[in-house]
Amino acid sequence: KTSKMLAITKWRIEQRLLVLHMQRRFKRKESQRKKTNTIRAQEYFDVAYPPVYGPRWPSIRLALLSKQKYVAVINNFANHELTVENFQDLGAVDIRHKYSIIADRMKASKKQKAQQVSEECEESFSEDQRDTEDSELIRPSLVKLDDDELAARAKVEPISRYPEEYQLRALAKDPTLGAAEFDNTSRVILPSEVGTRGTSIMMDYVPATKLKGLENWIEETDIFVQQGDREIGFITEKQEEPINLPSMLKVYAFAKGDISDFPQPKMDHHLKVLDYYALDGASLLPVLALDIQAGEKVLDLCAAPGGKTLIALQTILPGIVVSNDASESRGNRIRETLRQYIPHGISSFERHSVITKSDGCNIREKEAYDKILVDVPCLTDRLSLKEDDNSIFKTTRTKERLSLPELQSNLLASALQAVRPGGTVVYSTCTLSPLQNDGVVYLALSKLWQETTIECTIVDMSYAVRPLSFLYRFGTNLGLRYGQIVLPSLLNNFGPMYVAKIRRLR
Repeated sequence: KTSKMLAITKWRIEQRLLVLHMQRRFKRKESQRKKTNTIRAQEYFDVAYPPVYGPRWPSIRLALLSKQKYVAVINNFANHELTVENFQDLGAVDIRHKYSIIADRMKASKKQKAQQVSEECEESFSEDQRDTEDSELIRPSLVKLDDDELAARAKVEPISRYPEEYQLRALAKDPTLGAAEFDNTSRVILPSEVGTRGTSIMMDYVPATKLKGLENWIEETDIFVQQGDREIGFITEKQEEPINLPSMLKVYAFAKGDISDFPQPKMDHHLKVLDYYALDGASLLPVLALDIQAGEKVLDLCAAPGGKTLIALQTILPGIVVSNDASESRGNRIRETLRQYIPHGISSFERHSVITKSDGCNIREKEAYDKILVDVPCLTDRLSLKEDDNSIFKTTRTKERLSLPELQSNLLASALQAVRPGGTVVYSTCTLSPLQNDGVVYLALSKLWQETTIECTIVDMSYAVRPLSFLYRFGTNLGLRYGQIVLPSLLNNFGPMYVAKIRRLR
C-alpha cells in the first residue's frame, strides 16, 4: 500500500513538473515573439501625436483603429440615374444637397459683409507690404556676388541667410559681422568633454524614456517650431469663395453616425464599366481644392491607384489629365482603374487621359500645367495601423521612412516649377504627421526661395471648406499655418487627409 501511494505521489510530481515545463516554454515563446509592424506604428503614433493633438488624440486613435467610412462617386459613363435611385433607396445622402444649403448661406452672408471684409483685407495687405519694405529681404537666388550695390545692401541682413561663398565674402570684408552667428564650436562635443562631464551631455535635450533610436522616435512637434515664415518669402491669400463642387460630380455618403456599407459596384453591361467608385471621403478634398476649370491641363503627379485621377475625369472639365507614377506596377494599377470606369473606344474622351512613368522629382516640362495634384507617399497612418504586410514601419524600410520628408518636399518643389505662373498646386497626404504636412510645405518653399526666382502664395482655405463641415471633422487650433486637415472621427470616419493649396505667382 505504501509503495502504491509513493507511485501515485511520484506520478503527480511528474505531471506538475510537466505542466511547469510547458508553461515556461510557452512564456519563452511569447517573450521571443517578434514585434509586428502594426505595433511599431502604434508605438510611434502614441509618442509623436499626443503632443500635437492633445486631448483629441484618444478619439482620433480609436477612429483610426475602427471601421473606415467611404463615399461613392457615381460613374457618369454608366447608367447613373439607376445608380442614384439605388443609393437613395439605401438611405445614402447626396452631399451636394447639404453642401448647397451651407454654401448659399455663406454667399448671402458675404454680400452683407463685403465692404467690411474688403477693408480688413486691404489693411492686412498694407501691413504685410510695410513689413516687407522695412526688412528689405534679399533672396539668395537673386544675389550676384559681383554686384557691389547688392553686396552693400546685404551687409545689413543676417549673414546666415546667404550661401556659404557669400558668407565668406562678407566675413572677409568685416570679420566681426558674423561672429555671433557662426559660433560653431558651441555645437561640438569634444571627447574630453565627454570624459569629464559624462555621457549625460548627450541626453540634455532628449528624455531618457525616448532614447530608442532615431528610426522609432522623431519629435513631430519640433520640426518647424523655430522656422520663420518670412525667411521663405511667405505670403498668404484667403480663398473668399466656398470650395467648388463641380455640377457633374455626383457623390453619395451615408449620414453622420451611419456605418452602413455600399454594395459591391455593379457592371453596366451595355458600356462594360462599373457604376460607382468607392473611396475614403476625405480623398475628395484634394481634387476639389484644385478647382479645375474647363479645358485646363491637369497633372496628377503621384497618381496610383488612380482614384483622384478618376474623380478629376468625372468632373468632365479638364482638357487633359496626365496621370504619372514612377513605378511601372503602380502605373498598371492606374490603367486598370480607368479601364473599369471609362468606356473603351470613346476616342474623344481617351484623348483627355494620358498615363506616364517618370520621376516626379524631376519633371521635364516647366510651366506646362494649369493645375497639379501632389498626393505624396507618406506614413499612411490608417493603413499602417491595420496592415502588417509591406508596412512602411517594417525594419527593412526604416531608411525609406526616414527619407519621406525629403522625397515629399522634392516632389512639391518640382511641381511648383512645372505649374504655369497663375496656376495651382495642391499638396496632400493621408497622415497626421506635422513633419510630413506643414513641415514639408515649409521645406519645399524654402528650397524654391533659396534656389529659384519662383514666387508663390499659400491659399488659406479655412473659409472655403466650411460648406463641407457637415461631412468632415476639420482640425482647428492645431497651429497649422499652410493647410487644412481632416481628422478621423467615429461619427464620420474619414481621413486623415492634409491639404495645402499653393498658387504660383511668377
